Amino acid sequence: MVAKKYLNQVGMGRASKYWLLISINSVGKRCCDELTESKEFFLQQFPGFVEQENIPERDIQRQLMQLYSHDVNLQQLALGCLRCFISNEIKTICEALTQKFGQTHDFTIEEILPLVLDSHQIPFSQTQSLTTKILETFDPEKSNLSTWTNRILKSDRTVKQFLLEHGIEQVTDWMILNYTTAGNLARILSDYQHTQIEIDQALRLLDSYHQVYRTHLLQIRRTGAKSRYPEPTFEQLRQIGDLCQQITSPEEIREHLQNLARLLREERIRARRGLPRLELLADDIQIIVPQKYDQPSAFLADYQQKFDQCLFKSADLVIHARFEYLQGKNSIRSLKKAKKYIKALHLFHCGGVSMTEIASKLDLTDQPEVSRLLELKNLRNDIGRNTLSCLLKCVMEISQEYVTPYKLLDLESKIQAILEEEIQTVIEQARIDASTGAQQVIKNQLAQAICRYLCTRIEIRERT
Repeated sequence: MVAKKYLNQVGMGRASKYWLLISINSVGKRCCDELTESKEFFLQQFPGFVEQENIPERDIQRQLMQLYSHDVNLQQLALGCLRCFISNEIKTICEALTQKFGQTHDFTIEEILPLVLDSHQIPFSQTQSLTTKILETFDPEKSNLSTWTNRILKSDRTVKQFLLEHGIEQVTDWMILNYTTAGNLARILSDYQHTQIEIDQALRLLDSYHQVYRTHLLQIRRTGAKSRYPEPTFEQLRQIGDLCQQITSPEEIREHLQNLARLLREERIRARRGLPRLELLADDIQIIVPQKYDQPSAFLADYQQKFDQCLFKSADLVIHARFEYLQGKNSIRSLKKAKKYIKALHLFHCGGVSMTEIASKLDLTDQPEVSRLLELKNLRNDIGRNTLSCLLKCVMEISQEYVTPYKLLDLESKIQAILEEEIQTVIEQARIDASTGAQQVIKNQLAQAICRYLCTRIEIRERT
């Protein structure tokens, strides 16, 4: 049955959120359908709520979750009501995000909804959607479904990436400053051509902020307050000004801190978009070698190709060295272990197979034995170091014909710092994905390079 347009119709009441399902149709547009069975079921279970604006949401959700989890006969009906409610909450959250950021960051609600709503065409039982994740993790004894949906949606990787691509990172200025190190700030300011005097002043301000703000933050948390990174008080700002010996008002100290945070936020967004500080490097390269790169984008395209090549070569070098080490003196036991190492790498990085399953497939004792065999931390770090060496050589070769040796040394130091951060971003993402789950592993750049090498290795062996 085709439903009413949206929830804000007169007389529908809040209860209608439990039988109106908002989804995405075959052409990527949102639609709203009234689920007749869900409506009849809800009215039977919770009579008298149809026209009410204030209904006991927590009690309703607790009962629906109980039926969904423990009553086989009513499970699907309860699921229908829960899905409807979640879909309406998702729409409301996306409307709020669009109202807050859409106009200034150039996106509409129709762009974000397809990322988070279920497809109208695909049966719910066949999806691994945001709704599924919300239901699987929701505990009605600890939270209400509105709050939990909001939390899961805003922490979703796809949503965060979408917002980042539009220049939005939802953390406070005070949290950014709290976690910024002096070395990181100095490097960023240097990249943005700040003078040494300006850098020194900023470092004193940051150090004073840390001394005052972190002390007060610890005191606040000891009281059990929920605010994670509150705005500094007038008194805190005054103390910060006194410590850094800047004769300015608390309002000016706040402005200086927010200006620093704004710069750091821009840098964080750039880094999470996948090309941290490479735009700056591309501009430098264009100036130094205009004969080779007429636009920064030309350098970035060339650079990305070289990055992929270096990552692949490094995976080859490191895995081959590990394989040779495990073979030892070519004993039967050593050869078997070396072969299991390659197979385990392939299953983990190419197939997204968990270490527990790998242990079973390769006749190993348990997950810890697989972990010891793979030594993923060492593998990632070794590949990272070799990639840096390879990539630095490639980038410097571009420049050495066009600059003096003195300028080349200065450029090399700057390039190395940028490349180290770029590679560390890839390595850290691989670590995070590995801790999240085996299926997530296969999506990251490092795993894809390892998998490409392993598949090439297997193909060569099959030919010989």
